[in-house]
Amino acid sequence: MNNINRRRYVLSIRSFTYFCIFLFLIIFSLLIYFYKNNLIETSKNIIQRFSENFQYQFTKFDISGLEKIELRFVEDKIQKYIQSSIFLLPLDKINNSIKENNWVKEIYLNTNFKDTLFIQIEEYIPIGIYYFNNNYFFFDENGKIIDQTYITDLSNESLIIFKGNNSNLKANSIINILKNNDFIKKYKIENLEFVNKRRWDINLFSDVKLMLSEEDPNESIKNFIKIQNNLSETDINNIKTYDLRNLKKTILINLND
Repeated sequence: MNNINRRRYVLSIRSFTYFCIFLFLIIFSLLIYFYKNNLIETSKNIIQRFSENFQYQFTKFDISGLEKIELRFVEDKIQKYIQSSIFLLPLDKINNSIKENNWVKEIYLNTNFKDTLFIQIEEYIPIGIYYFNNNYFFFDENGKIIDQTYITDLSNESLIIFKGNNSNLKANSIINILKNNDFIKKYKIENLEFVNKRRWDINLFSDVKLMLSEEDPNESIKNFIKIQNNLSETDINNIKTYDLRNLKKTILINLND
């Protein structure tokens, strides 16, 4: 019986010791935390007062690289830091807040360590417009969706509209083919449709469709241009569809067929 009581006593002493150590560590950590925060806040106040006295305050900014992003958007993100010490500007916070805009690809921030913040923004460059679920979206050369757009007049849109699943991911290659053949300069494209994730149809504003080969769309376009050069204007106006899928034989479908 005495052994059992002694064991319980030893366990109680040990548990109490562990509790005291644990409590001490918590109190010590809290003291360090509050001391550190107080030290940081005191240091910030000193730097801020120094900056005010010797005019090292953020009062000016230089923003470059804006095309799609409105200047007002960037100004709103930095306005609250005006008159702050140039040494205390939270560049990471400013960076992250500006990157909330979908058009921002990269952003570079630096100061002159006096009064000016320099903001250089690299925007995503759209190469086309992706039509999906009755909505239109800008996308870049890698097919990345950038932002939604609201089109009122398709004929005035400078970028080509792409339809069909994954057409945004395959768009860059067909755009390069069209450019290499000066197709975009010669013909007004209403949209490009990626058919069954395999091949392209080109729909022109003249209500003419070009059905391109899956294996070699570049050759299909060359064949189309050759055919057009050998047709009369009357013949061209009567053709509704150019079936260019077979590179050795083009099928022409007239309006009345």
